[in-house]
Amino acid sequence: MSRTTARAAAVTGLTATTAAAGLLLAPAAFAAAPSAPVVAPGTVAAEQTFTVSGADCVSENYADETTRNVVAVAVGDAEAEEPLFADVTEPGEDGKWSIELAFEPGDPAGEYVVAAACLLYNGGLVSEYPLGSVVLTAPAATPSTPTETAAPTTSAPETKPTGAIRGSQANTSGVTSPDGGSATGDSTPLGRKVVKVLTGFKPHEVVTVTLHSTPQTLGTFTADANGTVTVQFTVPAGTPTGEHTLVYEGNMGTYFQESLTVTAAAATSNASSSNLAYTGADVALPLGLGVGALALGGGLVFAARRRSAEGSQA
Repeated sequence: MSRTTARAAAVTGLTATTAAAGLLLAPAAFAAAPSAPVVAPGTVAAEQTFTVSGADCVSENYADETTRNVVAVAVGDAEAEEPLFADVTEPGEDGKWSIELAFEPGDPAGEYVVAAACLLYNGGLVSEYPLGSVVLTAPAATPSTPTETAAPTTSAPETKPTGAIRGSQANTSGVTSPDGGSATGDSTPLGRKVVKVLTGFKPHEVVTVTLHSTPQTLGTFTADANGTVTVQFTVPAGTPTGEHTLVYEGNMGTYFQESLTVTAAAATSNASSSNLAYTGADVALPLGLGVGALALGGGLVFAARRRSAEGSQA
């Protein structure tokens, strides 16, 4: 389908499509050719302007604007029935002329014929110019927009505790379990409350504690903002005496294990004495010494009184 301007029809007095088609399809019918027009640049992209210019189209009476010559220019495939597009321009008094044209987006890439002719004001032929050409390049490929990669998160990954013993070589560097202060040492009797204070965990890390040899989960405990976690538990009934392993696993990947020796529970005489596991044995010795001292003191007083009575009788 051709693309022609209204000016082409108005100036020439006939449709520019008809004139342009004649230029492309029947150039031999016109008179002797003038100098060849110039197409510049010869290679363009869609919407890039190119200029077709020439000379030798002199009007007989340039002073009369109504009878001035015009130049029709058509661009298209020489074998097509109609040009791709066409337009007209009015030469100067010296017969020189130029016109700016451009391909539209979507026009097929390739080489096209450029035909031009000098026409009378009424559409009659004055002369035909030799054919020129222009090349339309294919549109450049649109570069793909790279997909943005989300920034990695800085939070520690969640680790599901397994309770398995990994060996002391797997202990996370910086984690310690001091035995001082309120913490229980490395040995505890059955039934005794155990307190462990560990440092070096991540802030607010949730720590699962498992007792081996037969794995028993003793509970979960949360570290404070400084990474210190306080663990409290009672050795489960039925735990055999001997050396065991405590495993501490944090949900942020921290791991620590240490030994814990379980001893037999202290023997108790009655139910009340079992409630005094921390102090009952310590009180028994002072009480025994007190009773002995009272008995000894009573014996000394009795012996002194007896000697005094025997002396007075003598």
